[in-house]
Amino acid sequence: MEDCELDAGTVEIVKRSRGRHVIRTLYDADADFNCFGRAPIGTYMLATLPRSGSTFCAIRLWQTGLLGAPMEYLNFRIMGDLFQRLGYRPDKDGHIPSSQVGAYWSDVQRLRTSPNGMFGYKMFASNYYEISKKFPEFLQQIAPNYVVYLTRRDEVGQAISYSRAQRSRIWFGGVPDAPAVDYDYEHIKACLRSVEEQKGFWESVFGITGTDPIRIFYEDLLEPEFSTVTSVLRAMGIQPNPKSAITVPMTMRQTDGVSKDWRERFLEDSCREAEVNRDA
Repeated sequence: MEDCELDAGTVEIVKRSRGRHVIRTLYDADADFNCFGRAPIGTYMLATLPRSGSTFCAIRLWQTGLLGAPMEYLNFRIMGDLFQRLGYRPDKDGHIPSSQVGAYWSDVQRLRTSPNGMFGYKMFASNYYEISKKFPEFLQQIAPNYVVYLTRRDEVGQAISYSRAQRSRIWFGGVPDAPAVDYDYEHIKACLRSVEEQKGFWESVFGITGTDPIRIFYEDLLEPEFSTVTSVLRAMGIQPNPKSAITVPMTMRQTDGVSKDWRERFLEDSCREAEVNRDA
């Protein structure tokens, strides 16, 4: 972002896709703030689960111009482009050397802290677990001032979406020629268990670290007045300011009739299985 003056009007991130999916452009230099000039005043982690609308949420928070750009900077396996841009060379497993993780984090904060001094990052339970095992000393460095915990009330819908994404390997809308996958009751059940286990993992982390997260739901983010985003700002002691808003490209929502059909079939199969188990 070339213009970091809040009173200069809306700052627009220029989308230069060149055939790339919009999600990848959100890690480009065009999307950097790069204007705060020192360590962040405040930090937060967007703790979340797969298929909970986390990218949608992250962009909504980003669009305020007051909450940094909370993307997946610690999901090392998808950070190849950013590593290269910042001059880091990952190993064969997609990680940068442990001796460089701290410097990488400082570079990301320098580029992605919003003008008011706030820096955010998105974290899945699997990424947090991996870091705790491979870079345990790094957890202290990334410890945030706040945690925003995003979940989804509709766990069945989440599990269906999770099942489709895992098997098609398509995690974002707008991907051309996305492969179709068949309904699989057992796989959806496994995804539902995984969602519950990941939620349990986060609750354990919150308990161990003494964290009282700001809890929000994906469904509430769909409300047009964005009251949920306002509540997040206020929970962090930040005064909402429409003049600070910036334009950030939004990814396409993945919603279609297939998921609706799968839901009906899944609920029917669940009832049938419950009856069999009851009669056994």
